[in-house]
Amino acid sequence: EEEFGTFGGAPFGALIGDFEITRQPEDMYFIEQMSHVAAAAHAPFITAASPELFGLESYADLGKPRDLSKVFGTVEYAKWKAFRESEDARYVGLTLPRFLGRLPYNPLEGATTEGFNYVEDVDGTDHHKYLWCNAAYAFGTKLTGAFEDYGWCAAIRGVEGGGLVENLPTHTFKTDEGEIALKCPTEIAITDRREKELSDLGFISLVHCKNTDYAAFFGAQSAQKARKYASDAANANAVLSAQLQYIFAVSRIAHYMKAMMRDKIGSFAAAANVEDFLNRWLTQYVLLDDNASQEQKARFPLREASVQVSEVPGRPGVYRAVSFLRPHFQLDELSVSLRLVAELPASSNA
Repeated sequence: EEEFGTFGGAPFGALIGDFEITRQPEDMYFIEQMSHVAAAAHAPFITAASPELFGLESYADLGKPRDLSKVFGTVEYAKWKAFRESEDARYVGLTLPRFLGRLPYNPLEGATTEGFNYVEDVDGTDHHKYLWCNAAYAFGTKLTGAFEDYGWCAAIRGVEGGGLVENLPTHTFKTDEGEIALKCPTEIAITDRREKELSDLGFISLVHCKNTDYAAFFGAQSAQKARKYASDAANANAVLSAQLQYIFAVSRIAHYMKAMMRDKIGSFAAAANVEDFLNRWLTQYVLLDDNASQEQKARFPLREASVQVSEVPGRPGVYRAVSFLRPHFQLDELSVSLRLVAELPASSNA
């Protein structure tokens, strides 16, 4: 209310929470209440999922073969499933795993402390001796980067689409065999298959690129489970409505519409005037060219947009605005089929 609900206030674009959500009742209550706050403020809440939510002690065990969908289908996750099916869950993003916050203190490796010569006893074998950071902060840097470059938070996923997290700390150490090894700057190296599985379950994965100092967010799936409908169009709309890159764009428009209408109180005579004003304003963020560059689509995130304004019955001078927004679609996955043509050697009896 101090910003979004106050004349002259500057609405928050996102809320970053340094938490790790478990399946405990108090955490489920907390995340549910935060989803209501985020939805009311049109500011998605980004935090992290605890390994305990997956029934794990550490994300180091995430790579073990197991069907995660079956884990979340058990009765212990009844509260979690109810939360995912709620309307406001689309305003919540749960990231994982943690990433290295800094190199271990060691003057020989360039990481020093001020005032005294301190060397941390970190040899690469004990995972818990490193300083790990909440992945929500890494996701937050992608939001601020996209906003600085384009004024929107739509370009936040993919290596070329704004989701690259660079310059992660790289710690090398000697193995028992005497070889030099690189400590993965994320708690676990997530495979493509596992990343897709996690995204379908409502999580945002930070995926490390092997033997490099960078990782990437390939998805921006909210915690909401897309609802199923009878028509393909309705199902497609439900899937889009559960993805944060689109939620951020729609939320920013909601901020501006409320602020502009607050400034225009008393200046419109009819609903048609309000509708015409808002539609003319929205057109400046619409790009009709489907073949435009990624950068152009990041600056103009809407493919189509329209607003319908009607009077609220029994409340003279009060209008209800319904916006219809179609974003530029982003590539989520690609199914590849290969056709193999080969000449077979002739039989020796031929």
